[in-house]
Amino acid sequence: MELVKARERPWTRYLLGIWLTCIAFIVISDIVSEPSIWNWSKLALLAVAAPWLWHRSGRSSQIPEKIGPETVPAADVDAVVEESGRTVQAIRSLREMHPGLGLLDAKRLVQPDN
Repeated sequence: MELVKARERPWTRYLLGIWLTCIAFIVISDIVSEPSIWNWSKLALLAVAAPWLWHRSGRSSQIPEKIGPETVPAADVDAVVEESGRTVQAIRSLREMHPGLGLLDAKRLVQPDN
């Protein structure tokens, strides 16, 4: 199974950076005008949340490469159908075995007469 990178959207990370910067300026101005425990706790929360959000936004999601139903071996389909008595479970198991397989294709393989 080969994984393909989803289309990256760098503008979302830039918008996140602008948003975090604005929030930081607001929190720092609150601390300057009124140095209360509440305002300092907001700064501490921002100091923890900002790097986490920034790191999380930098990850590119990976999606499996789409495969056609002709690439799925008949033995896999037979094994899945025999193993589970229910159609839904068989479709789910087949898609777990072959992650790029579409839902409709898996259904057609499990139920060829429909």
